[in-house]
Amino acid sequence: MVDTLTKSSGSYPIKTVVVLVQENRSFDHTLGWFKELNREIDGVTKSDPKSNPVSSSEPNSLRVVFGDQSQYVDPDPGHSIQDIYEQVFGKPWDSGHPDPNPGQATMSGFAQNAERNKKGMSSAVMNG
Repeated sequence: MVDTLTKSSGSYPIKTVVVLVQENRSFDHTLGWFKELNREIDGVTKSDPKSNPVSSSEPNSLRVVFGDQSQYVDPDPGHSIQDIYEQVFGKPWDSGHPDPNPGQATMSGFAQNAERNKKGMSSAVMNG
């Protein structure tokens, strides 16, 4: 079998490797802090903290600041299309009237969605 793999791989050299991370939290834990090493990366730093409102529909909502005190979260944040929609667009998914044009991806619904799934989970979710 090794001979077969060696022979066939010679005619199809690998040119590109793509890493697909289908979960924002995993991506943030893996690459989010790289901005500390390279300012050109669109990530997070301690000197420029990011935050999310607990309720994106309330202008004066408590905001949860993203930090570096990550921990194992169980249950973890929601993974359904409805959860991801809320996390990315900052508004809950309305299954009766899905928004065909949700607008800009504000990334403002992570804390809100975490609180909806489990009270008190927003702080854990916002630490990477």
